[in-house]
Amino acid sequence: MGYQEKIRLTIIAVLFTTACFAQEVVTVKGVVADSATLRSIPFVNVIIKHTTRGTTSDANGYFILSAHPKDTVLFSFIGYRTLELPVKDWEPSVVLITEIATMLKSVTIRDTRLADPYEHLFDEQNALLEKENKSLPFYYSKDKKERIMVSRQKKETLRVKNYVDLIVKNDEIKLELMKKHKLSEKEYYDLLTKFNEKNYAIMYYLTDSELLSLLYRFFDVNSPR
Repeated sequence: MGYQEKIRLTIIAVLFTTACFAQEVVTVKGVVADSATLRSIPFVNVIIKHTTRGTTSDANGYFILSAHPKDTVLFSFIGYRTLELPVKDWEPSVVLITEIATMLKSVTIRDTRLADPYEHLFDEQNALLEKENKSLPFYYSKDKKERIMVSRQKKETLRVKNYVDLIVKNDEIKLELMKKHKLSEKEYYDLLTKFNEKNYAIMYYLTDSELLSLLYRFFDVNSPR
């Protein structure tokens, strides 16, 4: 094999390796929050383990960085236990870190409410959904419009299915909340309507535990009794 041929094959191998490497890069994003209060935590160090690559969460606890499926992400912040999470199969989520218990002298703290920990977490998904559901051009035929609307309805039914099954169809949760807060059925549904209006942009993307936690906290704060 000639020298030029070896150089050509080497270049091809490098380009192929670089392309494969680039294809493996994934976006890791989410919101860092306190495990006890579920309040977002700003300026948390978010670092790829064994590297100097990383970022910090913003004022709302939101972070985003690029990593590889085999990487591990470290979350560290003064006063909290360092948390390690694998990148593999990562989905946008709320990352809960635990505060280290420390005995302190009595102090007075003026509480300031931080932003919703889920804020901006699903902006991309909602933007895509809005784009997909934009008004149809007037020149589409009636049949084409009907087909598109049916397809949209099927997708929306699938999107909200988890919320409907977990909350709307679950009488146990309804009865538990009504009993806990001494609510009439009308008061319960009035509060549930307000919950839906406030959390419409996020509630269909949450896991069961996240959704229930959000619902119970909303009723604790907003119940009239």
